[in-house]
Amino acid sequence: MIPDKTAVLLLAHGSPDSVEEVPEFLLRVTGGRPLPAPAVDEVKHRYGLIGHSPLTELTLKQRELLARELRMPVYVGMRNWKPLIADAVSSITSDGIKHVIAICMAPQNSRTSVGLYRSALTSTREIPLPSIS
Repeated sequence: MIPDKTAVLLLAHGSPDSVEEVPEFLLRVTGGRPLPAPAVDEVKHRYGLIGHSPLTELTLKQRELLARELRMPVYVGMRNWKPLIADAVSSITSDGIKHVIAICMAPQNSRTSVGLYRSALTSTREIPLPSIS
């Protein structure tokens, strides 16, 4: 049985909503280290060719369907874009959630990928974290 005040947190990489947001997105991906202008321009060009990434909208749809199926709150936190993990944790805390089941949506399980999500969660220390499993 799942205790009251429990929620699910879907963690994903995130993707910019438009080509114009690619430079800011890349700064988040690199931890604030700027890339050479030609590299940023190339990513913007390629992103423009595909139009956008459906990652955010698909993750938000998964949240909606999972919340309906589980009949419990489901939040989304993106490591590199909006909605950011810190914003999701803030909402979780404001909503009085006491226990969170975090699901990393990365297609692989590695210390690097999952570790980065863990680091993003623990970097929200200024926000009191609920119990996370």
